[in-house]
Amino acid sequence: MLQAFVGIVSRRGLEVFCPEHPDTVQFLWRRARRTPGRTACFWSVIPDDAAVCVQNAMRTVGPEVAFGFLQQSVREMGTLLPSDMETIAHSAGSQEH
Repeated sequence: MLQAFVGIVSRRGLEVFCPEHPDTVQFLWRRARRTPGRTACFWSVIPDDAAVCVQNAMRTVGPEVAFGFLQQSVREMGTLLPSDMETIAHSAGSQEH
């Protein structure tokens, strides 16, 4: 089964990789903004088993290898832009009403 994940990537590789959730996306975006030009937020769609392997690679072999594995396993991937964050924040706010 495919799952949506978000994260932060830097020159070192994969810094953060976690299941997509509106609150998580906003947290990651704020974190990435603190280091402009050095990191990027991304979204991805990846098979469950590959996601587990990416998470294990982050813990055991490091961010560069983990990002390489993600790139090999991902079905779809893209960058989260500021306009994406506004859309997510708006939809999360409208769900509360």
